Amino acid sequence: MISLRRCLLALMVLASLGFTAPSSANVEDFSFTSFEATYKLSVNAEKNNRAEMLVTETLVADFPEFDQNHGIRRSIPDSSYEKFPALLDDIEVLDEFGQARDFEITSEGGFTNLAIKPADGSFVQGKQTYVINYRQSWVINNYQKSTGFDEFYWDVNGTGWQQSFGQVKATVILDQSLREILIADKISCYQGPQGSTEKCSSITAGDSYFTFTSGKLSAFENLTVVIPFKPNIVNTTGPIIEGTFSWYGYWVCVGALFAVLLWALYFRIFRIRNQGKKLFIVPQYKPSPEPGLFASAFVLRKTTRLFQASVVELAVKRLIEIETVEGSSNKDFILRRTSLGSPNAIASDLLSQLGLTEAGAELVLSNKMPEKQSSELAKGLLKLRTASAREVNKQGYFQKRALGIPAAGLGVALIVFILMTYFASVMDSETEAGFTALPVLLFMPFVVVYVLLMSKRALSPKGSELVAYVRGLEMYIELAEKDRLEYLQSPTGASLKPSEVKGKQILKLYEELLPWAILLGLQKEWAKVLNDLYSSDGSPVWIIGVSSFGDSFSNLDESLTASLGSSSSGGSSGGGSSGGGGGGGGGGGI
Repeated sequence: MISLRRCLLALMVLASLGFTAPSSANVEDFSFTSFEATYKLSVNAEKNNRAEMLVTETLVADFPEFDQNHGIRRSIPDSSYEKFPALLDDIEVLDEFGQARDFEITSEGGFTNLAIKPADGSFVQGKQTYVINYRQSWVINNYQKSTGFDEFYWDVNGTGWQQSFGQVKATVILDQSLREILIADKISCYQGPQGSTEKCSSITAGDSYFTFTSGKLSAFENLTVVIPFKPNIVNTTGPIIEGTFSWYGYWVCVGALFAVLLWALYFRIFRIRNQGKKLFIVPQYKPSPEPGLFASAFVLRKTTRLFQASVVELAVKRLIEIETVEGSSNKDFILRRTSLGSPNAIASDLLSQLGLTEAGAELVLSNKMPEKQSSELAKGLLKLRTASAREVNKQGYFQKRALGIPAAGLGVALIVFILMTYFASVMDSETEAGFTALPVLLFMPFVVVYVLLMSKRALSPKGSELVAYVRGLEMYIELAEKDRLEYLQSPTGASLKPSEVKGKQILKLYEELLPWAILLGLQKEWAKVLNDLYSSDGSPVWIIGVSSFGDSFSNLDESLTASLGSSSSGGSSGGGSSGGGGGGGGGGGI
């Protein structure tokens, strides 16, 4: 039986010979005097009746008497018989005197790799002894189809070494439960390269142990031992987790987390509801002076273009004027404070953050704005946004949050996550199947989704009225021009005279709606409407040096967004052969 994993390991080693730099290729140029392994086999009735063993491997390396090697590498398969989790544990490395040796553990390509070398990077020379101790599970496999038995069919040193071994010896010590089901006359061993059926040199039997010895082994050659047992006594089907308490507990926790999210969704839809009577949306042609653009943006949760809209509102109210920078192809703009108008509190704060508190003060909006200036502007606007949001929350547009129930739901979810992680760790200690990955990966997305579901602010009657009014503005902006004009002359509209509808008054009304169109994401449509009016009634007085309002406004919108937008928002088969069992692996020099 050919082990694909061992073939891959051998190929990796061979590849390293061909592609390593000459200065490091000779680290594999040494040999091993001996490799002696002791396996103490037992059956753990409390752990699924699985076969386990304590392993001691003693390797004596013969390095050259010059600075070539730092140590050795031992690669142990992560699985037993390529189907059971090896559950490697209690790994330690000693010298012949029982003193600890420095080593590093990595996992790659299905192997646990031990890099055994001095921590200070020093070299080793001559004979060096490495004693490797570890515990391994699921070491008896079912070969009933080929031999009729369950077997400890084990590769000792493995076929993944580039070095020769003077001798390889394995001593297998059986506990009482295994001695009682032993098929002693069928014990065998093999040596040689992958697939070899050559018998090993000797088998020695004791009261509770067997010792298997090979002759000299060349590179990529291995010793394999085969000890058969009566079938169906030891667990050879693998870890049993289905139906265990931890298995049920784990999936109950998964279900509980989904239940918490469904409850949060129900709570958001049916419990966090706006107050006030149902209001019909009717077109509104003129913005209400109170609460203004800022407050409306926070109540409607439309703050992405808040600062762009606010700057245009300053210009429409003649508090600032906007001028194109000569030679910039209408790409750069100057914001200049005028001496006109009396700003309200919000406008004053915005002018302050823009550095436009004094008449004549200027701010250049450009892609070439100095990084320091851009950073300071962004910080100032973000500070204004935070303060404004806090102030709006005090003005009665939202209901008070009921934090008790959402907090209790999150608390329940956290307890479920803790229990789920515990059950997962218990199952992973048996299977290494990665059950703990699910709670770890789910935790942050779960919390984010839960918080988003529960963070909805329900509107008060006052807030509902404001939303309805702004939706009316949006409806009016989206009307066709003919419908807008008819509405202005209707009893519910402005009651303007036909002579006024085509004059300066309609232009003034439409200019006042521009900031709101920007806030609502309708700036392109509304700019086109204004451009048609300016074509017949003159250029806007709040933006200077433009030949086409439509083109200039598009560039202005892009410039405002670039400058201010960021502030808005990995069996023995009857005969057997070398390299066909569990265990083995390989290694090399460092």
